[in-house]
Amino acid sequence: MAQVIWTARAANEITEVAEFIGDFSVSYAKQFVSRAYERTGQLASFPEMGRMIPEINKSQYRELLEGNYRIMYELLDTDLVLIQRVIHQSRNFKP
Repeated sequence: MAQVIWTARAANEITEVAEFIGDFSVSYAKQFVSRAYERTGQLASFPEMGRMIPEINKSQYRELLEGNYRIMYELLDTDLVLIQRVIHQSRNFKP
Protein backbone atom coordinates (compact mmCIF):
# COMPACT_ATOMS: atom_id res chain seq x y z
CA MET A 1 0.00 0.00 0.00
CA ALA A 2 1.30 3.43 -0.95
CA GLN A 3 1.57 6.35 1.43
CA VAL A 4 -0.36 9.44 0.27
CA ILE A 5 1.11 12.80 1.32
CA TRP A 6 -0.31 16.26 0.62
CA THR A 7 2.24 18.98 -0.08
CA ALA A 8 1.78 22.29 1.75
CA ARG A 9 0.88 23.90 -1.57
CA ALA A 10 -1.87 21.37 -2.34
CA ALA A 11 -3.21 21.61 1.23
CA ASN A 12 -3.37 25.40 0.92
CA GLU A 13 -5.05 25.15 -2.47
CA ILE A 14 -7.79 22.79 -1.28
CA THR A 15 -8.42 25.13 1.66
CA GLU A 16 -8.73 28.07 -0.74
CA VAL A 17 -11.10 26.10 -2.97
CA ALA A 18 -13.23 25.12 0.03
CA GLU A 19 -13.40 28.75 1.17
CA PHE A 20 -14.39 29.89 -2.32
CA ILE A 21 -17.08 27.23 -2.68
CA GLY A 22 -18.20 27.91 0.89
CA ASP A 23 -19.05 31.48 -0.05
CA PHE A 24 -21.86 29.99 -2.16
CA SER A 25 -22.64 26.75 -0.32
CA VAL A 26 -21.04 25.51 2.90
CA SER A 27 -22.65 22.12 2.36
CA TYR A 28 -21.16 21.74 -1.12
CA ALA A 29 -17.75 22.90 0.11
CA LYS A 30 -17.78 20.17 2.78
CA GLN A 31 -18.87 17.59 0.21
CA PHE A 32 -16.12 18.63 -2.19
CA VAL A 33 -13.38 18.39 0.45
CA SER A 34 -14.73 15.06 1.69
CA ARG A 35 -14.81 13.59 -1.83
CA ALA A 36 -11.35 14.97 -2.64
CA TYR A 37 -9.83 13.33 0.45
CA GLU A 38 -11.75 10.11 -0.18
CA ARG A 39 -10.55 9.92 -3.79
CA THR A 40 -6.93 10.72 -2.92
CA GLY A 41 -7.13 8.16 -0.12
CA GLN A 42 -7.92 5.52 -2.76
CA LEU A 43 -4.51 6.23 -4.28
CA ALA A 44 -2.98 4.28 -1.39
CA SER A 45 -4.37 1.10 -2.95
CA PHE A 46 -4.52 2.22 -6.58
CA PRO A 47 -1.76 4.80 -7.16
CA GLU A 48 -2.08 4.69 -10.96
CA MET A 49 -5.86 5.19 -11.06
CA GLY A 50 -5.61 8.80 -12.24
CA ARG A 51 -4.98 9.77 -15.82
CA MET A 52 -1.63 11.13 -16.98
CA ILE A 53 -1.55 14.93 -16.92
CA PRO A 54 -1.82 15.89 -20.62
CA GLU A 55 0.43 18.95 -20.29
CA ILE A 56 3.25 16.84 -18.83
CA ASN A 57 2.62 13.44 -20.48
CA LYS A 58 4.90 11.46 -18.15
CA SER A 59 3.49 8.44 -16.37
CA GLN A 60 4.61 9.52 -12.88
CA TYR A 61 2.50 12.73 -13.09
CA ARG A 62 -1.22 12.01 -12.84
CA GLU A 63 -4.47 13.66 -11.91
CA LEU A 64 -7.91 12.95 -10.57
CA LEU A 65 -10.84 15.07 -11.69
CA GLU A 66 -13.23 16.07 -8.93
CA GLY A 67 -16.04 18.38 -9.94
CA ASN A 68 -14.42 21.28 -11.78
CA TYR A 69 -11.03 20.70 -10.17
CA ARG A 70 -7.89 18.82 -11.05
CA ILE A 71 -6.10 17.07 -8.20
CA MET A 72 -2.58 16.57 -9.51
CA TYR A 73 -0.20 14.09 -7.98
CA GLU A 74 3.20 12.53 -8.50
CA LEU A 75 4.15 8.89 -8.13
CA LEU A 76 7.55 9.03 -6.47
CA ASP A 77 7.75 5.29 -6.01
CA THR A 78 5.36 2.36 -5.90
CA ASP A 79 4.79 3.16 -2.23
CA LEU A 80 4.68 7.00 -2.24
CA VAL A 81 2.12 9.37 -3.77
CA LEU A 82 2.60 13.12 -3.43
CA ILE A 83 -0.48 15.32 -3.94
CA GLN A 84 0.98 18.40 -5.65
CA ARG A 85 -1.84 20.72 -6.82
CA VAL A 86 -5.58 21.35 -6.66
CA ILE A 87 -6.58 23.74 -9.44
CA HIS A 88 -9.71 24.66 -11.38
CA GLN A 89 -9.97 22.98 -14.78
CA SER A 90 -10.41 26.33 -16.52
CA ARG A 91 -7.00 27.56 -15.35
CA ASN A 92 -4.18 27.46 -17.85
CA PHE A 93 -1.77 25.00 -16.23
CA LYS A 94 1.90 25.26 -17.18
CA PRO A 95 4.23 22.64 -15.71
